[in-house]
Amino acid sequence: MSSNLKIKSYDVIISGGGTPGLTTALLLAHAGITVALIDPAPLSQFKVKTAEGRTSALMQSSIRTLTRARVWDDCLPHGAALEILRIIDDSTGGKNAQIETDFPAADIDLEYFGINIPNNILRSTLAVAATKTNNIKLYDTLSLQSFKVDDFGVTVTLSDGGVLRGKVLVGADGRQSLVRTQASIDTWQHEYGQTAMTCLIEHSGSHDHISTEFHRPGGPFTLVPMPGKVSSVVWVEKSEDAAQFMRMNKQAFEQALQDRTCNKLGRIKLASDPQSCPLVAIRAHDLVAPRVALMAEAAHVLSPLGAQGLNLSLRDADSLAQTIIEAAQTGMDIGAQSVLKSYERQRRADVFMRSMGTDGLTRFVSHNIRPVHEVRRAGLRTLSMIEPLRLFAMQQGMAV
Repeated sequence: MSSNLKIKSYDVIISGGGTPGLTTALLLAHAGITVALIDPAPLSQFKVKTAEGRTSALMQSSIRTLTRARVWDDCLPHGAALEILRIIDDSTGGKNAQIETDFPAADIDLEYFGINIPNNILRSTLAVAATKTNNIKLYDTLSLQSFKVDDFGVTVTLSDGGVLRGKVLVGADGRQSLVRTQASIDTWQHEYGQTAMTCLIEHSGSHDHISTEFHRPGGPFTLVPMPGKVSSVVWVEKSEDAAQFMRMNKQAFEQALQDRTCNKLGRIKLASDPQSCPLVAIRAHDLVAPRVALMAEAAHVLSPLGAQGLNLSLRDADSLAQTIIEAAQTGMDIGAQSVLKSYERQRRADVFMRSMGTDGLTRFVSHNIRPVHEVRRAGLRTLSMIEPLRLFAMQQGMAV
């Protein structure tokens, strides 16, 4: 029966319709590259709805990429600028024991560090754009079942038995990537024994576009501005403690949040249902295999500390799209190993340094061993007092 199926051909096949996969598809399609995008979600039915609790602080490089994908103007009204990063060491408990350090974007000649946007709004905006863009065919409500590679391309079998043919297969299918597994690419992984809880809160005071991160014994507690008197919360705790918090009723959970904000934002109340996700770090040993390229969480998963995850993934999207576009414009086989290796060379250092740096920072700020938190507090005092060092730290954090 399968021999009678018509094989549909595209230049690029992308497995995974999250924000990075959709962005890659739009960048390629605007350059005349035909794309098949596969995802189990009903992407063609997405609409921009009410914001949910998980958000991402998009830095300048991500904003440039989304601008090239022609969606940024639609995203911007849903975001808020992060003009000051405030770090408060609260590891010893008690307001008088806190050490507070501000990092204003203006100090390194930036208007803002980034724009914080709800993840569901961003993905929905991209999905709506994809449905209206020539050269993109959405195979939504379907998933990749298997693929076979040969000298001339890759053949993909879908969950409904359909067959697609392309020059290259992009794995943008998340941390449990089937593309990565079937391509026999191994990973380094680490579980932190911590869980991140996320939600939106409304508050009586103004956030003044300040993103505030408390360093606490169980993990960081971060308040990130949203439009109006709303902030998103990323609250990290040891997994067994997080499970207890997630079982709380709404009133008790709000009080736990209130206690941890130290009244920086006035009186608060929940504006979305809390969500949670265990913290894990994953890094693929290779970003490419014959006719296959990995990107985003199929290639790397980071702790939310430092807001590097989605920004790193969007740099993958930009680099992979530009590599494929340049190869196509010069008449090269876009799935040739030399082309894919060029993408891997461009991304390897950034992926390795950001994943290892975030891993080290996550372990460092979550340690409550006395010598460790004393070093951490001394470091914050030093940054507060020595301006050149503080400026250097900000520049390195924003560097790509």
